[in-house]
Amino acid sequence: MDQTNRTRAQQAVRLLMLTDRLHRAAIEAQTDKLGIHRSQHYLLTVLARRGGELTQTQTAKLLDISPAAVTVTLQKLEKSGLIERQTAENDARTKIIRLTDYGRETVKKAYEMFLTVDDTMCGGMTDAELDALCASLSKMADNLKAAGHKDPCCGEKEDDR
Repeated sequence: MDQTNRTRAQQAVRLLMLTDRLHRAAIEAQTDKLGIHRSQHYLLTVLARRGGELTQTQTAKLLDISPAAVTVTLQKLEKSGLIERQTAENDARTKIIRLTDYGRETVKKAYEMFLTVDDTMCGGMTDAELDALCASLSKMADNLKAAGHKDPCCGEKEDDR
């Protein structure tokens, strides 16, 4: 890569990182309105996308975090009435996590809030600009994957948040 392209690439990466930080701050402002932290929301979303029920062990593996960290998050979510935990009938060591109706409603509200953030972020962009942006970001992601870097999002779909 020549120096001009390297400078442009550095600028693009800086803007990408700035945009990510701004988007993250906007999302956190929305989850704050719901009384939950972004990481708690992510756990709720993963749970919702998997039918509203998982074991604590499955949850830790999907989120790629320690069982102890999952336990702390689950305690907060349970205290807030967003989930409930029960012992599995066939194994007293296994805890089943279930979304409550309130948890499902919170996930729906958050999704609508996040759509608004995305609409704001992409406001004024044409279809062609969005297509070009998607193509560029996809190429960047493919380049990193080809260099051996793994997706840290535990195999989640692109629209999981």
